[in-house]
Amino acid sequence: MNVCKRTVLTAVAVSLSTSLMHTAAAADQIRICRKEQFVVTPALRGAFFTHARKQVEDILKAEGRALPAEFLAWVDSDPDIATGVYAAHHKPEDVLLWLYSLRLDLGKEKFEHYRQLSLAAALVSAKEGLAADTTPREPMKLVIPRDPRVPVDTKDPQRKLDVNDHIINFLNDHTIEEDVVLDPKTGELKYDKRGIALPVPKRKRGEPAQKTKKIRRTLYAADVMASRKLQEKFNDYMKSQGHEVEIDCGDRVIHWHSSDAVRGEAYKKIDAAYRMFRSAYEAKGLLPKERDPFATPAERCLYAIRNFEHTFPPALQKERNWPPFPLTAPWPLLTMLAADQQPLREREERWIAFRDRGEFHRYGEYIHGIAQQFPMQSARRLKPYPFSYATIQMMLKDGGVCGTMGSISARGHNILGVPSCQATQPGHCAVVFFRHGPETGTFRCEGGQYATGGDEKTGPFTPWPFEREFRRNKRTSGHEIEFRGIKKMVYHQSLAWGMNHGSAAYHGGTVAHAVCLLLPEEQRRRDGWKLLHNAIARNPYHLLVIDKAIAMTETPQAQVGLWEQFRSALATAEGKPGCPTDGLYVTTVRDKVINRIATLPVPENPGDANQVLEFLQDEKCDRADVLERYRLALRTK
Repeated sequence: MNVCKRTVLTAVAVSLSTSLMHTAAAADQIRICRKEQFVVTPALRGAFFTHARKQVEDILKAEGRALPAEFLAWVDSDPDIATGVYAAHHKPEDVLLWLYSLRLDLGKEKFEHYRQLSLAAALVSAKEGLAADTTPREPMKLVIPRDPRVPVDTKDPQRKLDVNDHIINFLNDHTIEEDVVLDPKTGELKYDKRGIALPVPKRKRGEPAQKTKKIRRTLYAADVMASRKLQEKFNDYMKSQGHEVEIDCGDRVIHWHSSDAVRGEAYKKIDAAYRMFRSAYEAKGLLPKERDPFATPAERCLYAIRNFEHTFPPALQKERNWPPFPLTAPWPLLTMLAADQQPLREREERWIAFRDRGEFHRYGEYIHGIAQQFPMQSARRLKPYPFSYATIQMMLKDGGVCGTMGSISARGHNILGVPSCQATQPGHCAVVFFRHGPETGTFRCEGGQYATGGDEKTGPFTPWPFEREFRRNKRTSGHEIEFRGIKKMVYHQSLAWGMNHGSAAYHGGTVAHAVCLLLPEEQRRRDGWKLLHNAIARNPYHLLVIDKAIAMTETPQAQVGLWEQFRSALATAEGKPGCPTDGLYVTTVRDKVINRIATLPVPENPGDANQVLEFLQDEKCDRADVLERYRLALRTK
């Protein structure tokens, strides 16, 4: 039998087996649900996990794969982990494979201690559709890549020099005087990562002048593009070396502190010069040709764990609030961190800056209009540099506008182990991050760099953990917005509120949702709501459950009943730390209920219709169309 036929037959067998299993499992779930009165009890949860595990084992067996029984038993032994594996993704086999792969790479002890982080990384990887490697191996050793640049001898007498050699030789053979920053504590020059003295930044109004010193250094490409005199020297030099290379960037059209956009012919000429100089830097090993490889899921976990376990002297520990976020936090809060794939070398440079000097950037240099023109923004400060474009290092060097500022903050927070991401606002880019209050043990999701609205107008660029799949954008610009299909800020905030209210009940809600989906459609329509309503009563902050309950409720009067039950459950959280009972969360659920009512027919019974209208009026519904429909219906009845 050929491979194609065997593959097709295997797929058919798996599909048939899964269908039969689903039918049998549904009957079993109905029986247990009835017995447990549609409440997620330990018996119902255990039955669901047993069914899910059996289904996963059969799927893996059909694919010729298997996982150790002791590993599967370990998953089953922790309800939080089992919930994430079996109830948070429609392909639990992929989550299990990734979880086992991470155990191999992290080592059993570290993996089990940081199980929440491991599960978050496994879920992210499975939902991205990445393939897990479960072949036996020793635990991974974290290796930070070195600077990838290999400088070329541009005056090598053993070969014929090319145009890029001569470009670099011109820069290296000429010098310029420059004012540079002095360290106020030592009086010594301040240097960048490559050991080049930092030029004096533009002073903001009201700021004291920094101590400076005049030095002489070799030219940067940026110096030449900023000076007509140097451009003329460069053109003459290149002609003398037999190259018809000529640039014309004007005099200080762009320079180190440029902020104005460049238009017309000047833009084209500067762009051509920038590309020429950048190519020369890359060809001669002075600027990386591309960004470092992204960190793998295992590398991300190991890196976060290594830093988290770092111990500062007691005074510094307190001063730096270290560690800022627990890596043992519940897994729904850690998927934002696990999704960050910054290359290790970029992380390490910023970690060392924080570890050794307490340096942590939440913002960068705001450079206005020129930031919308990548070639102009880059040309103004083009020089040899150990990091490529799209890195946090280049963002800190070149500056930008709101997108860059949000990216600097989000990346910096993630490097220190704080789940964070960029976020959209109308016409603006902000940042969000999770926080932890050690004194209360509560979590919260906050925003920063807001400009055009509050939380209600903010959308984090990261998937909500219960999305069916995580799809990354394939952008090549400097500050990529990672994911498509974002959820509003309140969804991410509700993760923290749900954990504050009670993680066991929250995970029970996730199981209730999964069991509800497992029921046959008729049974789901008749009794599935009981599972969801019970889950809301136990933890009213699970938007996965609330969204499903609203979608399944098929009459306006039942929607009002659901709203009343939600408000009653929320009232029990009054005074509980980290559990809001008013504000954005309440208005969000209210609007969801009203919008669902708008899609349903007006009840024929006048009493029911009047009940719904009273609800709409009491909740100050701003949908005139819905209010008018109900008023008109009551007038005609």
